[in-house]
Amino acid sequence: MVFGWNKKKTEKEEHTLSSKEIKLDQISAILSDIKNSKQKHLIKNTTPLFSNIQNELNSILKIIDHLSSDSLKIDDIDNQLKIIVTRSKTEVINTISKEAKVKMPQLGTLDDVRKATDLASQALKKIGDVLGKNSRVIHVFAKKYAQDLKDHLATINTNYMSILKLVDSYTKFESDELLIKEKTNKIIDMTQTINDKNVQVPKLKATHDGFVDSITALRNQTSSLKSSPQHAKYLEIKNQIEQNKKEENKLNKEIDEEFSKISRPLGKYVYVTSLEKPLKMLMEELIQDPAKTITTQNKDSITVILESCMKGTLSGAVSVKEADKSVEHIGSLIRKLDDFLVRKNGLIQKDQDLQSRLGVFDIDALDELEQKLQKTITDKNDIESKIGKLESELVQETNNRTQAVSELGRNLQSISNTEYVILV
Repeated sequence: MVFGWNKKKTEKEEHTLSSKEIKLDQISAILSDIKNSKQKHLIKNTTPLFSNIQNELNSILKIIDHLSSDSLKIDDIDNQLKIIVTRSKTEVINTISKEAKVKMPQLGTLDDVRKATDLASQALKKIGDVLGKNSRVIHVFAKKYAQDLKDHLATINTNYMSILKLVDSYTKFESDELLIKEKTNKIIDMTQTINDKNVQVPKLKATHDGFVDSITALRNQTSSLKSSPQHAKYLEIKNQIEQNKKEENKLNKEIDEEFSKISRPLGKYVYVTSLEKPLKMLMEELIQDPAKTITTQNKDSITVILESCMKGTLSGAVSVKEADKSVEHIGSLIRKLDDFLVRKNGLIQKDQDLQSRLGVFDIDALDELEQKLQKTITDKNDIESKIGKLESELVQETNNRTQAVSELGRNLQSISNTEYVILV
């Protein structure tokens, strides 16, 4: 717009820096003091500026009063142009009269400053806009008023821009204040976390030492049991049981191999036999697992089955190649049944005797001790892992807090003339 003005530069204030040690819980009071001081500074420094604006508005109002009574000597101009000039003059007078009559409030609080700033901004804008809109008419037909209006408006703008700088400075302080409070609370939380972990670490170490002692005691108990004569005897018996089990497996394999020689005739006989159902079921078990099926109780029935199978083979009811050879194998197997049973029963009896002697040593007590030892070792390792993690976190969080405290100190220094050393 035509009615323009220049901004007035302000000089930076130089501050003498002092140093002071404070605690985190003192920062709130420091911010409050700084805030009160800055509000007082804002009110004190804007009061004369608003007073100047009020004076300038009063001066503009007087000019408008003169303009209102001035005919502008437009009687001799073209009627259409006369209408335009009259309309412009009326608009300028009405708008400026309204805005120039505004009264700046007495400044006692921050809200007063903000309210006065809004009033000044509105008056400046509306007066500037109406003069800009009607600039050509004013400069041609009310030339003697134009420069005065421009000068007064420029002075208002200069004062207003100075006020804005002061208000913006205070607004920035409020933003800095909020940031400082947030950082202070964050450091307080960080400190609490660090303190909590500093309490946890020695407790975990005490628990860890307890596990170490328990492990030593459990190992001693376990070693004592394992070195006892009873445990040595137990291991000897366990070894005899294993050897006996190998003999049982060897015998079972021998029995299975003998029955494999008659598997073909026996397998065919099961489909043509006229034996009663219990014998037929026993024969199926014999084919499936001969070593398990051969028992003293089953001997006579097994003999009947084998003899019946041999007869069926001799009669041709059971059709197999080399029938004579199959009959010979069946006869040989019948003759060996007693020997198989004697050996099998002897091994079973020996196993039972050995099992009964295992009571010489309480293996369950040893197993329980070893399980407890392993669990304690696992718990100790878990505690060591937790301690390592906590100590690593403490180093990182302490470094982070140190950086945060240093940054907070710089933030405080930036809004005051004091270098603060923050103690945590």
